[in-house]
Amino acid sequence: MEGTEHVGLLTMSDNKIMELIYTTHVVHGVEKFDVDSLLLHVQNILYGATQIVDNAIQGWDANLEYIDEKELKSSFSSPFCTLKQITCELSCKAVPGEEIAHKTTLSMFNKLSSYSWDAKALLVLAAFALEYGEFWLLSEISQSDQLAKSLAILKQVSVLKNPSALLKHGKDLFEINSLIKVALQVIECIFELEKLSDLSPKEVPALSLAKHRIPVGVYWVIIAVIACATKINLLTSNNEGHEQDLSIYAYRLHYVLNDLNRQLVICKKQLGYQLSFPFRG
Repeated sequence: MEGTEHVGLLTMSDNKIMELIYTTHVVHGVEKFDVDSLLLHVQNILYGATQIVDNAIQGWDANLEYIDEKELKSSFSSPFCTLKQITCELSCKAVPGEEIAHKTTLSMFNKLSSYSWDAKALLVLAAFALEYGEFWLLSEISQSDQLAKSLAILKQVSVLKNPSALLKHGKDLFEINSLIKVALQVIECIFELEKLSDLSPKEVPALSLAKHRIPVGVYWVIIAVIACATKINLLTSNNEGHEQDLSIYAYRLHYVLNDLNRQLVICKKQLGYQLSFPFRG
């Protein structure tokens, strides 16, 4: 596969990333589904799951936050087969290291070549959310439900949820949680920019540059999700001999988020919008 030579993620330029991922992108005949509804469900899962993790790490018992049920379409048809294929890719290639993460990311781009840029990032995060949400939901209900208890045992929930595990892996769980929140924020920002995409360059001169930054943002969302999935697999398998450092992905993803936020602010100022963002820390 092109682009699978040794890479240094900190030194790889945006132009190099664009060069690699644009070769995988199909411009015409893009596959469509209800991305807005999928985003709402992903937000619902991740708002709840990350709060469960925060509560567990910090010993809180705060109420979980969810999307207003009225916003969720009961008629929404999930792209479930695509999500399961991505989930398998996340699980089967959970090998630590920058180079493997990069190769797996390019593989994802090839598999999702016929989807729009925002859909690519959202589908990968949604596939992760399926597993992450189920894992932490089971941790909540397994104490009082026998079905959930057996599922939790098979999912190795106790490896991360019992008090000694939380003490041992609390920092790791915090890093995973934090990175997933930023990945979701990047996707939310990309969706905000996409809502402006039908406007003319005369109305929003900055939009062309802003949209040009989106594919690189998608790359960093996908590779960050892959790194998080790898770290979770290492933790639940008690693989003491291997580590998955998330700091590089957090550094680059925060940079992407700040850059896209800045572009969105400029675009909205050009439109005379009152600036308000749905992003969550």
